[in-house]
Amino acid sequence: MGIIRAAAGSLNGMYKDVWRELFYCPTLEGDTLMVRVRKTVGENSGNDGNDDVISNKSVIAVNDGQCAIVVSQGKVIAVYEEPGEHVFEDNSHSGITGIAKDFGRRFTFAGDAPPITQRVYVINTKEIMGKVIETESPIPIHIKDKNTGLSIDGSVSISGTYSYKISDPARFYKFAGPAGEKAWNNKYLSSQMDSEMKTFLQSAVSSLTSEGIRPSEAPGYAKKLGELLKDNASEKWHALRGIEVVSIALAAITPNDTGLVQQVQYATALAGKPYDFFEITDEAAVKVGVWRCACGAYTADDTCSLCGRKKI
Repeated sequence: MGIIRAAAGSLNGMYKDVWRELFYCPTLEGDTLMVRVRKTVGENSGNDGNDDVISNKSVIAVNDGQCAIVVSQGKVIAVYEEPGEHVFEDNSHSGITGIAKDFGRRFTFAGDAPPITQRVYVINTKEIMGKVIETESPIPIHIKDKNTGLSIDGSVSISGTYSYKISDPARFYKFAGPAGEKAWNNKYLSSQMDSEMKTFLQSAVSSLTSEGIRPSEAPGYAKKLGELLKDNASEKWHALRGIEVVSIALAAITPNDTGLVQQVQYATALAGKPYDFFEITDEAAVKVGVWRCACGAYTADDTCSLCGRKKI
């Protein structure tokens, strides 16, 4: 009797799975990347108590800025990227062979367990904005001024923002998305992505300034630097997580060595030739509005930018 009861339960459970169900996620918060969607069932559904079964012909509704994926046994088996209603076609029950395999799996679990675990996840494909770019420590650059003959190593500080989006939802789920129950927020990726962005930034700055630039030219590199940074980050992140950078806005590129360069420029102007601090007289310095500090540097400020001494 136990075997007959189990067999009857297997068939009953299998054929109850043909009732339609609806999977729908009304909205996603701005920084939510992925969430598991629960089904809405009607009176006749046989799966109202089991969220790990997706009935054949179930409807999956997708909003603008969303992508729905169906995961079976941990593997993505369907991707719905276009807004609208989509009918899920489950071919695992089709034909005599499919029914026999499904019956066998259910029979193994005494007719109570589903043959496979299937879930629907909705992934946010909208632009995620407001990510901050900020250098914690200055980035090395090479400073070169053909007018003064200056060629030294310096540094630059950079700040700005960038945005990104999930461009390959299946890849994102496979390599970056969790398999948990809770909504997955942008904060889970922030630390890693921010660290990687700083690495991309250092590489891009080094590439653009390898031949040397004047500090006054640094802000003009914002557009080129942003484009290079976007390309490098998108290539790496798409391969790793199915993510690409949408936009980069570098608000400030600030050289940290303008004081030293100005001193060289003052000295050159006073001497009428490539600088030599010790050939310039204090009288000549006063005429052009600069003063000579005890350390030998010339500056127009009240405080020496080289050693920090105040003007006496």
